[in-house]
Amino acid sequence: MNIPLPPLPLKKGDTLGIVAPAGRLVDTNRFFKGLEVLREMGFNVTYPRDLWPGKEYLADSDENRASEFNRLLRDPEIKALIGLRGGFGCLRMIDKIDLVLVAAHPKMIIGFSDITVLQNYLYAKTGLISLHGPVVTSLGDAAVPALKRFFLCLSGKWDEPLTIKKIEVLRDGPTRTAPLVGGNLASLISLLGTPYDFSWDDKIIFLEDVNEPAYRLDRMLTQLFLAGKFKRLAGLILGEFSGIYPDDATQQIDYLETIWRRVLTLCDKGDFSIWGNFPSGHCPVNMTLPLGALSQMQSGKSRLLFPSARTRYVI
Repeated sequence: MNIPLPPLPLKKGDTLGIVAPAGRLVDTNRFFKGLEVLREMGFNVTYPRDLWPGKEYLADSDENRASEFNRLLRDPEIKALIGLRGGFGCLRMIDKIDLVLVAAHPKMIIGFSDITVLQNYLYAKTGLISLHGPVVTSLGDAAVPALKRFFLCLSGKWDEPLTIKKIEVLRDGPTRTAPLVGGNLASLISLLGTPYDFSWDDKIIFLEDVNEPAYRLDRMLTQLFLAGKFKRLAGLILGEFSGIYPDDATQQIDYLETIWRRVLTLCDKGDFSIWGNFPSGHCPVNMTLPLGALSQMQSGKSRLLFPSARTRYVI
């Protein structure tokens, strides 16, 4: 198990650097709404004056996206890095990240979707705890509970317990304490068979996705099973799976139950807890989670705990 490397918490007046390791900016209105949210929270924000030059589906060239990431890590004025958006692209620049810089300057890496490729890789290589939470272009649409949790985590209080009343306890299991890792299902699937894949053994795994039909989710989950990823889990949390039936509640319920049944079938040899309907992922109530932090699923109370002693920083 990696020794956790907690990043320094933020305080009002600190500067966040916006990093674009994946998709290009397609909606400037959402971008500026996200900037306004960060500024209302009391933070300064820095980003390229001309934004990013990507014209297809990437924010910039692989070399430039990696250079931006390393430069923001190196800059002492930048206290945290928050993703512009997800999409695709992190896998194309992951080999260019300076891991020595990451370990020497442990800053919060904030984001979700494709950003989880980097977050899990950095945890596996350095122990860095990062924040699975809103990106800049999703902040403007975030619900109030998600924004409160987001600010709490930025302030270093990411180990505050999460009690979620709407969790579906799909299977109860013994209480175990283990690192929480994972994120976007489609993005994590892309790591299989690469040098950047990471062990799921003795971990609490979080998975979410958006705009994926049930048959494609079945295919991805089956691939994970055949790759041995579900054999030795400490726990499994299924987050938001949405986008297919946004206006039909009945079909959405059937869709979720199809996913949950398939997961239970694939994991029938295990004894670990499995939850569904956890509010994190591509949704307005995207509750921020500390990837890499020791976590504990309390099924009876629908609580997710982070039992490691909080590092007390002078800020």
